[in-house]
Amino acid sequence: MKQFEFRLQKVMETTKIREELKRRELAAALAVLSENETLLELMLGKLEEQIAQFHLRRKRPCVKAAEMMNFCRYSEKLAQDIREQKKIIERLAEQVQRHRDKLIEISKDKKILEKLKARKYAEFRKRLRGMEQKFMDEVGARAFQNGKENQPEND
Repeated sequence: MKQFEFRLQKVMETTKIREELKRRELAAALAVLSENETLLELMLGKLEEQIAQFHLRRKRPCVKAAEMMNFCRYSEKLAQDIREQKKIIERLAEQVQRHRDKLIEISKDKKILEKLKARKYAEFRKRLRGMEQKFMDEVGARAFQNGKENQPEND
């Protein structure tokens, strides 16, 4: 009898490759998201620092209006940059979720194929055992028949 051959082996191998590629894409997307979240944290830190400096300068007796305007403009610019960075992070998070969903889908397909292969292999082994049993029964029957023919008859 021939070796076990799974008809969908190529599909299974392709699915494994697709899964690995999607894992890499997800890892890359997570890295980009993490970098952007770190950038947002830095921006928030700068804004807090700017606000703290603004309050310190405001307490001084002699504060120039131009200096205060510059603080305000810079703070507004940081706040705008933070809003934009939050939007970028939101888009990146959606992208990461799409990668995760696709990876889950591919992983489910792979598991289904693996279960199918295991079931087909079990069927193959069962057929093989059946054929072996038939062969052994036939060998035993022939040996018994040959033994009967070679026995002397008692009369």
